[in-house]
Amino acid sequence: MRVIAISCAITALAQGVQARDVALTLDWPTDTAPATEIVAVTRDTAGAVLDTQRLTLPADTRNAVLPLPSLSRQASTVQVGALVDDAFALQSARAPVEGGQAPEQMQLNAALSASFSDAYLCNSGQVIALFPDGDAVRLEGQRFSPAALEGRFTAPDGTVLNRAPGLLQLETAEGTLIDSCQAIPARPILPLTALGPDASWKVHTEVAGSMVLTTPEPPADPVPELAPTKITRTADDVYAFRIGRQTLRVEHRPCQLPGLDMPYPFTAQLSAPGASFPPGCAGNPLHALEGPVWQVTHLYGLPLPRADERMTDFSVQVNAGRLSGRTNCNRYLGRAAIAETRLQVTDLGTTRLSCPANQSNLEIRFLDALEAATGIKHLPDGSLALYAGPVAVLVATR
Repeated sequence: MRVIAISCAITALAQGVQARDVALTLDWPTDTAPATEIVAVTRDTAGAVLDTQRLTLPADTRNAVLPLPSLSRQASTVQVGALVDDAFALQSARAPVEGGQAPEQMQLNAALSASFSDAYLCNSGQVIALFPDGDAVRLEGQRFSPAALEGRFTAPDGTVLNRAPGLLQLETAEGTLIDSCQAIPARPILPLTALGPDASWKVHTEVAGSMVLTTPEPPADPVPELAPTKITRTADDVYAFRIGRQTLRVEHRPCQLPGLDMPYPFTAQLSAPGASFPPGCAGNPLHALEGPVWQVTHLYGLPLPRADERMTDFSVQVNAGRLSGRTNCNRYLGRAAIAETRLQVTDLGTTRLSCPANQSNLEIRFLDALEAATGIKHLPDGSLALYAGPVAVLVATR
């Protein structure tokens, strides 16, 4: 195992705060070639890329400094990836930016490069996700079939996708450039939690390994906590996690456990010699809330009044476990997490602007609804509902 330390100079957002170095530890497999480039990406609360910094590394480098400019006031997370043979072989998780500064330490690991898609930042500012599909690729739901020229793909409408290591270009059928994009670190699938129905089994995997819990009885060969885990991509949309004698198969397909209002992004199946487990779900349901702001339309089944000059729209936004938005009078912040199979909203706080009594009462009901919510559900019209038991306490749309 080779360990390479990279120092990143981070300039703080807050005035008067000195810049500090962020140590990046690269857990480098001995059979992996040295990195050729380091890429750092800063994102806002909606997950949109605010800034990227790239540093080309000399051959066999062991230390480097990646100078980052002052972090934007909108900065919410920072992520770093190391390109090896023009692919991100090492990545970090998306680390929260606190007080305008990145964390003091970040770890880049091969396990964190496991992702179902490749991410690209285009000159237009758009971030796109490219999914493999056999010998073809999928982009925004459209399938691009391979052409005669290597690295060239065409869509049914004639749009052309040209792909080179670390680069992607989109052209019209006539050859006019639509957009040009560079590779950036994608969202890792780790840490990952997979669950069986009725808590019949649970697997939690992070960089250090996996923990497997089964009920009512453990398998014949029980797995210790945080057991070593081998992660292998067995198909375009499937990863296999080998944990001792047990295997967890995770497929990129939406899933919902019986009796639960939770939109899991992946299906999961645990298997072991001499044991049988029911199919389950995996991933973080909070991802359904991430992205652009959700505008709240209904509260406890009743439509909210439209905003006017004296009243703002109610909104909800989630990014990396942070909850934020507006009430009819104030801004608010909080934390959102999935505890076992339930949504949990905590640490809610608001600004203290004065409001008329009727608006203040509505604000209190909205905040109470957030704290009461335990489930998340996608509705047929594309809106999103937060549930407290069987009751939809909040409905929002984009």
